[in-house]
Amino acid sequence: MMLGKDTDTSHSGLSTVSKIRDLFLLPRKTYSAAEAAEATGMSLEDVLGWMEVGELEGIDIRGEIVLPWDELVSFAMDFWEQADIEAALGAELAEALPNLLQLADLEVRIPRLEVVALEKLAVRDGKSVDAVLARELRDVMSAQSDWLASEIPGFAAALAWPY
Repeated sequence: MMLGKDTDTSHSGLSTVSKIRDLFLLPRKTYSAAEAAEATGMSLEDVLGWMEVGELEGIDIRGEIVLPWDELVSFAMDFWEQADIEAALGAELAEALPNLLQLADLEVRIPRLEVVALEKLAVRDGKSVDAVLARELRDVMSAQSDWLASEIPGFAAALAWPY
């Protein structure tokens, strides 16, 4: 999903840009399923479905299952394109995301087969090529995290963010 102007609205009337800014810049400790739906622009049924399959993990507080902010924002990082999140955060980006997690440009030369495959996967998943490649690289980073943490200051903290 790519955002344009601040006019992209969901059933609540708030724009996606406003939702991103509220979630990242005005975090609450926990969110009920209904509040999580409002915060992300998803339906309550979708939030409950993601909770049922374990993609959103709630915690029990006094008999109510709620979603901690870090769980919801981690999900949102996959739900929304990171370029859209960063554009919505604008000048407050540094407040919301650690430097090592912010987007950076990289020019690479890879076989055409891999380029075409990434493009097809992106179309199939409704994501950008950037998002598909980033998802795959996260797996590589996780597998090599012990070594990378010893080589890159702040790597472990960035990899564990927002938890």
